[in-house]
Amino acid sequence: MHLLILGGGVFLGATVLDAALCAGHRVTVFNRGLARSRWPEDVEAVLGDRRAGHGALAERRFDAVVDTSGYVPADVAASTAALGESGAYVFVSSVSAYAMAPAPALPIVERHALESAAGLAPDDRDPQHYGAQKAACEATVQRVFGERALVVRPGLIVGPGDPTGRFDYWPWRTAAGGAMLVPDARGDPPLQWIDVRDLAAWMVGLVERGARGAYNATGPSGGGRCGWGDLLAACRRAAADRGHVPAEPVRVPEAFLREHGVRCWSELPLWVPADEPGAAAVACVGTQRAEAAGLVTRPLAQTLADVLAAGVPPATDPRRAGKLTPEREAGLLALWAARRA
Repeated sequence: MHLLILGGGVFLGATVLDAALCAGHRVTVFNRGLARSRWPEDVEAVLGDRRAGHGALAERRFDAVVDTSGYVPADVAASTAALGESGAYVFVSSVSAYAMAPAPALPIVERHALESAAGLAPDDRDPQHYGAQKAACEATVQRVFGERALVVRPGLIVGPGDPTGRFDYWPWRTAAGGAMLVPDARGDPPLQWIDVRDLAAWMVGLVERGARGAYNATGPSGGGRCGWGDLLAACRRAAADRGHVPAEPVRVPEAFLREHGVRCWSELPLWVPADEPGAAAVACVGTQRAEAAGLVTRPLAQTLADVLAAGVPPATDPRRAGKLTPEREAGLLALWAARRA
């Protein structure tokens, strides 16, 4: 098959590229060439900015288009219009596209309602509207490609090469040792994520089989469950295996963290307070349809080992921006110790 990847330079796009090549497919990438300028010799790289148009792809037809970089409805509208004669359009959306108010029945499955995009400008780029933007992008793809559309809604994508450092915060912090502040989440709610390599390989497989429609994509697969305790224990084992003295978790109540302005998900990644709207749904996404279509996720231990094998970055690394700093963490732990005393 001849696949066109919109993006392809970093993380998911780059991993889809690798998976497609490993499967023996012909690949063309279309991007600005900013994050990556060197490609495998059998990859056709077309330089362009989807905001400025798709002239370099005019009148070309691909067996499938894989859109890993669509966030703004106007951008996706331009891509679908230019590539409408291609065989299929694979749009990488997000579980954030689901409407969380009123609280949906759980688990969230593909038939659940999406965020309303009413009043959203087609060129809206405000990250606060991420869910509605993704929902509007999905609708755009559906209008142009109809039954040839394939929509993938991943949860948190993790693994080597993640430019956000959200999931990586926990193995990195565990490897640093000492007392580690962790949220004392009531009831130890489940956590969900998917390794980028599992997602990419599965997506390529969907394209090969001619799959259509919408699929949630997160893990763990096989009916497994992972809570905060499981994640922290796995991080400690992974750190010890790499020769680090693992950090000792200190569970701090959510109310205390709220009182001191700790930002959920950003300062403490993966943490969503129980009183946050939609908190119960964040990590309760059903994957039965995806698993029936072949989705299998690797063990958590493997992802953690590979993250740590890539090295623990310094505090100045951009992936650490916005996360809890050692100084703030130590201050919060001291305050919590004083409160308990």
